[in-house]
Amino acid sequence: MNNAKVSYVTVNDSRLVAGGKLEIGSAVVGLNEFDFGEFGSIQRKVVVGWFGEERARYASAVRAREISSKEISIIVESDGPVVLDLGCEKLLLDEQRQARNFYKLFVEISLEVPLEAFGEVPDHIKPLLQYSEILHVTVSLSSGDVGTHIESSSKRPVYDGYGELGFYLADLDKMNEYVISRLGSGVINLKDAFCQTEIANELFSEGLLVLIWGMTPWHYYLYGLSGPEDAAYIPKLMNPQFQGTYRLRHDIQNPSVVPGEFLLNWPEYLGKSFPKIHIGGEGELLKVEISVMGFYIPNVGVGPPLSVITASREENEPIINPLLMVDIEAVEPGLCFDVS
Repeated sequence: MNNAKVSYVTVNDSRLVAGGKLEIGSAVVGLNEFDFGEFGSIQRKVVVGWFGEERARYASAVRAREISSKEISIIVESDGPVVLDLGCEKLLLDEQRQARNFYKLFVEISLEVPLEAFGEVPDHIKPLLQYSEILHVTVSLSSGDVGTHIESSSKRPVYDGYGELGFYLADLDKMNEYVISRLGSGVINLKDAFCQTEIANELFSEGLLVLIWGMTPWHYYLYGLSGPEDAAYIPKLMNPQFQGTYRLRHDIQNPSVVPGEFLLNWPEYLGKSFPKIHIGGEGELLKVEISVMGFYIPNVGVGPPLSVITASREENEPIINPLLMVDIEAVEPGLCFDVS
């Protein structure tokens, strides 16, 4: 994504970023001034967000590991673009930066790990989890006093792994009340009930369930939007490959994000603590979009996929068109930035 305010680049090797340079007009800053932890010498996929003088709308993902944050002073004597120099290739972050006497440059680095890694993981799977870890680097400027622009956002995306049963968004207490009213209070397999009865359609119509199903087993980011302007602060494509629409009641602003396998023994897991996202606004039409991007391999092309899901409200009549098949392997991944 590239606009006048915020842009993202995705690179397949954190070592290139950690050893690279940031060009801001006439100023050149070596990124080795910042602490990348072990990922300056160990490869991880990396997302770099450039915010200019904008304030980030989202913090790092739920349960991310914070590696470092640092602010330095830089002098920009003449105008010019903002460029990430990887040594082997340069990537454009911003077309033009107005020259000033000095800026404060703030860089924050975190490691984002899918939530499933914090649960019970078989020993033979644990070594593979490193392939799902993503380094997240945010870069911003301030022309004011030290620290005036450093404000942490309370909104965080959820980063987790999902399979064929996908995940769902719901106020679990409200959903359970409706399920009891229709199917009774015993333990049931809601997956089977969705296929054999009309309960899924009823929950959709009542605005009590947002179900994304049939997903390619992979790791996904999920962002809840407070308004349409939030979309500019998220790594995504202009034309996402998957779109679905739902009804979500306006009084459900902070739904839980629940992996689909927890439908199998409903309601045994209601006491479990699930992450939540904030979906602001008054409209009950919920739009869910999935951008399938890739991590760029310099001078080669698009590498491993990066899938980002956004959920946002619109003040239009709700239309139920759920996403029940999300095969990310069937689409061509794109880049959220331009490569010359």
